Amino acid sequence: MIILMRHLAQLFALLLLSQPPGLQAQNTTQFVAPFSTSPAATVPCKTLAGNTTGVHKRLNQYSELVRGRQCIVLYADPTEDLAQLIERVPENTVILLSSRTPPTRTPPSRTTHSMTPPTVKPSSSVTSATGKILINYFIDSEIVLKDGQDIFGAADDGFEIVISPGENFLDQYMIVVGKRSTFQFGEIKDSYIGHLTFWPIEPKGYNPIHSIFFGKCYSRRLIIENNVFHLPNWIGVRIDCYRSLDASASGLRSGPGLKFVNNTVKGETIRESKVTFIPLRGIFIQLPNIKNQTAELAVIENTFQGKMAEAGEFILGPGGHMDIFRNTVAINNTGKTSREIIRGEVQRTGGFGLIGHTDTNAEPPQFNLVGNQIEVSDTAISVEAQIELTLACNHLQAVSPWRQKQQKYSLKAMNPLPLAGECNNALSSNVGMTTLPPTLCQIVNIWTAINDSSVTAISGLTNLEGQFYFDPSICPTVTSPPAVISSTPAGQNDTDEILILFECQNVTDDITSSSAGRTSATTALGIMTTLSLLFIR
Repeated sequence: MIILMRHLAQLFALLLLSQPPGLQAQNTTQFVAPFSTSPAATVPCKTLAGNTTGVHKRLNQYSELVRGRQCIVLYADPTEDLAQLIERVPENTVILLSSRTPPTRTPPSRTTHSMTPPTVKPSSSVTSATGKILINYFIDSEIVLKDGQDIFGAADDGFEIVISPGENFLDQYMIVVGKRSTFQFGEIKDSYIGHLTFWPIEPKGYNPIHSIFFGKCYSRRLIIENNVFHLPNWIGVRIDCYRSLDASASGLRSGPGLKFVNNTVKGETIRESKVTFIPLRGIFIQLPNIKNQTAELAVIENTFQGKMAEAGEFILGPGGHMDIFRNTVAINNTGKTSREIIRGEVQRTGGFGLIGHTDTNAEPPQFNLVGNQIEVSDTAISVEAQIELTLACNHLQAVSPWRQKQQKYSLKAMNPLPLAGECNNALSSNVGMTTLPPTLCQIVNIWTAINDSSVTAISGLTNLEGQFYFDPSICPTVTSPPAVISSTPAGQNDTDEILILFECQNVTDDITSSSAGRTSATTALGIMTTLSLLFIR
């Protein structure tokens, strides 16, 4: 009996020594979950404090967001479909993508790849241009984001979380939310997507993605922050809903909301089947039938770089509002998009496209364009239909500053002084007008023509109501007579003219920002650039 017990004790000791290191670690003070390809039951977020350093960092960073909520940590198994794993995760769960990988050999068809431009098929390198080791999560179908689900990359230092389509991917989008047929008013919890790199190229180099993110009709806020988007052949982030809604009727039915903040959007030349083209645009928002939507849409402090036809296009309905603050656009518009090549559709190129509606009995949407640095190889800002625009402390650097397509609809300039606080101090400090009040120094815009262009800050505008303010160094030194541009808009008699006056003047009285009589009681405002629209019969 004693001999039998001794043998049993030896066997038990051998079993303990043969445990994998990850399982042994569970008995120490630091908790590291065992590998599992299927989501385990969610746990209170506070119990994950001893997980990997990346998870711990993210929990601390979003401590208020995760307080009292359920979390789940997923691991980068290249044999698994991340979309399927997330589909089994409940609503209102914080999903953390760890940089921990299973101790198994990666199948050749799912090898991690380098962040090379789409012109080159990804290699077997696992180091990005930033020097970080790439941790790849593959999807074989689109991720459907449930109500209140958050997805965060939770990489340890020196690692980067990448989401890519797998070889079996057949959908058009990587992440989707909402439905075309309904706003899903019962789903009201915000969703965050952060600290992820989206790479739309599958391991063998094929680019199957139409848009990385596609928001249809929904009625909650999406916060997309601190991500890197490598553009597919069409759009990076697309919010597109044609259903009708009056957002002012109920605070719980505000329509699609988007906060797009501190993301990097990169475009490169794409080659497929011996055809070369550039991505269409970085971000696209189209909500033409949603009325009176305020404080729901914001594009703030993002960087757009590389090659793409346009950084962003925004189409809003009557009474809508959108903030576009402190973005850096440095893109090359040269090249054709896939739609031009395949369908023969000529695409608008430039920085931002701002589009309103044509119902003259309805309130125009208002865009607040503040503190942006826009450097493009075509036109900085394109406007269509009737809109209101607050323009403050932007630096426009392009061949042409404006493109106004429809002359019969006015672009209405709004008073920029209330938004002076949103300006970038580094930009306004270059203006050099020390004798002027700080508020005006902040809101003055700068225009720089490139590629031997000789156009002025108003070139391309055909129907402006109100005034914009630009760096006085571009003002003509002679104010009388002013430079006059005249044209005959469509739909008017030949005897009608639109005169756009561009003059420098000292203003000591109130500033009228629109024909509606909005004024700012500011005195001694010094030199400014004034754009006035006069109709002469």
